[in-house]
Amino acid sequence: MIEKYTIASEPDKTMFVFAKNGQFYGHIVKNATTKAPAKLVFETEKYTTVDALKAAYPPAETL
Repeated sequence: MIEKYTIASEPDKTMFVFAKNGQFYGHIVKNATTKAPAKLVFETEKYTTVDALKAAYPPAETL
């Protein structure tokens, strides 16, 4: 895993970024709650750069 971040448009989901064969993709995971464990929602398509992935799935602003 290269990095992880909260998705701006969906604060209850986290993006985990991975690299394979020179391309980057992410797993979007719904965060765990007191009633349910964390759950993989879906895997993104592959991108040539991490910046391209972040452009498609922007991170939430950090303070």
